[in-house]
Amino acid sequence: MKIAGWVHDIRDLGKLVFVTLRDREGIVQVTAKGGVTDEILLERIKKLGKEWVISVSGKADANERAPNGFEIKPDSMEIISESEVPLPIEVTGRIESNPDKRIDWRFLDMRRKESFAVFRMQSEIARAMGEFMAGDGFERIFSSRLTGAATEGGTEYFPILYFNKEAFLAQSPQLSKESVLASGMDKVWEIGMVYRAEPHHTTRHLCEYVSFDCEMVCDNLSDVLDVEEKMLSYIFLKLNERCKSILELYKVDLVFPKEIPRLSFDEVNKILKKEKVATEAHDLTPEGERGICRYCEKKYGSSFVFVTGFPFDKKPFYIMKDGKKGSFAFDLLYKGLEITSGGIREHRYNERVANIKEKGINPEDFDHLRFFKYGMPPHGGLGMGLERLTQTILGLENVREASLTPRDPDRLVP
Repeated sequence: MKIAGWVHDIRDLGKLVFVTLRDREGIVQVTAKGGVTDEILLERIKKLGKEWVISVSGKADANERAPNGFEIKPDSMEIISESEVPLPIEVTGRIESNPDKRIDWRFLDMRRKESFAVFRMQSEIARAMGEFMAGDGFERIFSSRLTGAATEGGTEYFPILYFNKEAFLAQSPQLSKESVLASGMDKVWEIGMVYRAEPHHTTRHLCEYVSFDCEMVCDNLSDVLDVEEKMLSYIFLKLNERCKSILELYKVDLVFPKEIPRLSFDEVNKILKKEKVATEAHDLTPEGERGICRYCEKKYGSSFVFVTGFPFDKKPFYIMKDGKKGSFAFDLLYKGLEITSGGIREHRYNERVANIKEKGINPEDFDHLRFFKYGMPPHGGLGMGLERLTQTILGLENVREASLTPRDPDRLVP
C-alpha cells in the first residue's frame, strides 16, 4: 500500500516511532519499529519534520487504536517536500491562532480539519445548488462583472478604469439576468463574485462575496419563494448525505422545516413590538432579524422565515411597487441573519423609468433598460450570499471564516 500526505505529528519512543500522515480524507498512522523496520529507514523517519510532504509504501495492518482502525508498517519512504521551522501558525489545533493571522495564512490554516471542512461544505452547497437548478429547468448563464453603471444605484460601488472609460465592478448580476428573460429563456441562474463598497467592519459584511442568483418568468411572489424553499430543502438533504462528518465536527443537527413561515413586514413589526424588540419604519434591524427568527423557532419550529412586503423606500429601483409605498420585495432570514433578498421586478418600461427617477438616478445610465421596451415578461428572482449561508449552517462567528480570501475595507491579501 502507498500513501502520501503531510506529516501531522511524530512520536519518537526510541525503538518505536509513530508518524501520522494527513490528507484531505483524514489521518493515517505509520508505525516504524526497531528490529522490524529497516534501520536506515527508521533513522530517516526519526528525522522527519512536521508538515513535510512524504509518501510511504508498506503493509497495512489492522489496529483498533490507530486512526481509522489500521496502520502502515513502512518498507520505503520518499521525502517530497520539506517545511520551514517554525510554522507561522499552528495547524494541529493544539494552539489557537487569532482569526486575522489565520486568514493571513489561509492556505496553511486550511490544514486544520475545522478550516478545511468549511470550504469542503461550501463546495457541496454550490454543487447542490447547480443540481437543483438543472433539475428544475433553469439554464445557467455567465454575465460580466464589469458594467457601465452601478447595478443597484447608490454609492456603494467600486469604480475602475476600463481602458479610457470609467466602469464599475458589478454589485450584482441583476440587470443582466433580467435582460436575458427578454430572449425567451425564461428561467436562469448563475453564481459568481459581486462587489459592494461598504465600509463595514462587521461579522456579516464582505466587500466581495459569492452570490447565487436566479431569475424566472412568474405570476406572483409565491412562485419565487416556492423555488427557494424547494432548493434549500434539497441543499439540506444533500448536505446531510454528503457532509455527515463535517456536521458532526461542528456539532450541527441540520434540520429543514416542513414549511418556511411567510410573514409580511407589517406583521413582523407587530410581533417584534410585542416581543419588546426595537423596530424601524422602513427595514429590519439586526436585532429585529434575530428577534423574529427566535419567534419563528418557538412558534413554527423553523429557523427560517420569509419576510415580504417591505416599504419601497429602502429597496432597489427594479423592485415592483405594491401601492404607493409598499413593494413586492422579500428577505429570507436564517437563524437571525439575512441570507437572501429578492422580489417581483418591475417589467413595465414606463413604470421602471419612474422608479429609477424616484431613486434620484438617471435612466440614461442604464443600457439594459432598452430591452424593456420590446416585450419583457413579468418576472422575479433572488440573490443569496454563499458565505453567509455557509456561516449560518456551521454557526461560524464571522463571515470571513467562510470566505476563502475575504475582502473587507482593510484586506486585499492573500
